[in-house]
Amino acid sequence: MSAVADKKKILTSVEYTRICQFVNGFHGLAIDCEFELRNRYFTDVNPLALTCIVQTELFNMSRGQHWRHDHRAKKLLKTYEEQAHLYNDNALIIRMACAEGANPVAMCRVLLQEKYDLKQRPQVSRLLKYPHLISDPQLAANVQQCMYSDNQEGPITDLRRRIIGEEYELKLKQLAKEAGIHFYDEHDLRRLGYDKTPDIKMILPFLYKGTVVNWIESKANFGDPKSHKWNINQQLQSYCNRFGPGIIIYWFGYQEETPTLPDNNIGITVLMDFPAKEDLVFMQLAECQSTAKKSIAPSPTTADPHSLSAAGDQSTTAIAKGAPNPLSGG
Repeated sequence: MSAVADKKKILTSVEYTRICQFVNGFHGLAIDCEFELRNRYFTDVNPLALTCIVQTELFNMSRGQHWRHDHRAKKLLKTYEEQAHLYNDNALIIRMACAEGANPVAMCRVLLQEKYDLKQRPQVSRLLKYPHLISDPQLAANVQQCMYSDNQEGPITDLRRRIIGEEYELKLKQLAKEAGIHFYDEHDLRRLGYDKTPDIKMILPFLYKGTVVNWIESKANFGDPKSHKWNINQQLQSYCNRFGPGIIIYWFGYQEETPTLPDNNIGITVLMDFPAKEDLVFMQLAECQSTAKKSIAPSPTTADPHSLSAAGDQSTTAIAKGAPNPLSGG
């Protein structure tokens, strides 16, 4: 476990480009590509970072291929059925997917949609999730084999990614509690009527290396510049507009340019782990309240209610402006 933790999570643009080039030039299953990256070519890079880069690259590649496979659906189905008559083989669709440069599950979708004339995606997804419902036993066996062999798409992969995402959201909340941070989570914010919500929103902001932090977003992913800009447009910009500056954590690392992008100037700090406790400065409410009470305490010789009210107003104003010393490390 410690050996994995010691591997690189921050990559230079050269390293990142080399990994992407390897992925784009690999012929075979994504799971095999990932194995080669981890165990032969980039053994010094964090394995989960490599997994995320493979996922992102293959997703970008597949977006431009769907229309081509859909257009050739009749021909692909004919090829499958001809081969299926010749060979009783559960890996036939996997080999077709490799030859076409497609994910096995994506190839299954094309064949099922064409064979059973399925017009809606949920209908196809149901057969992928429950292959035993497919009337053709050999096709059902091929689909099931694709589910086990495809680590980029399909119900098993979706479940794995959701579990990992929830695991790191839970890790964020546990670390925040251990650091003494009080916060609302997504469920609390939705009950308050917010639609777009960060993973945690501070009840009281704190300082991280001199920067105010109002929220933290958890990403069980690798933060390359393109993905990070997409996250800004889809989520982070609205958090900054509504709540002020905050932090995004890419738990599996990021490309070294990501934290310094001009897009972050709206109030975004990029990290790859929870901020170190020594870098946090919290608002000491007990100190503020004690100081406020001293400043408004009536003199033994004077207890004019009007002067007491004025003193209280001045103290409240001082606290609102951040004085006396409301942001103190202790």
